Amino acid sequence: MMILIKRIFMRIFRSLISMYGPALLTLAFAVVFFQFFPDGPIWPVPIFCIFVIVVFYRYVKW
Repeated sequence: MMILIKRIFMRIFRSLISMYGPALLTLAFAVVFFQFFPDGPIWPVPIFCIFVIVVFYRYVKW
């Protein structure tokens, strides 16, 4: 029974990571980037977003 519960939670966790991982990483990058460079350009954030989406698409297989 514990193995079944563990599998269910792992499956939910993996699906949440694959759905919300790129968005959360992009938001974290934007927050950190603008904390360090408040007057910096905005263009690195979408480039990082595209990079994260490509990496998740290629290397994160469930």
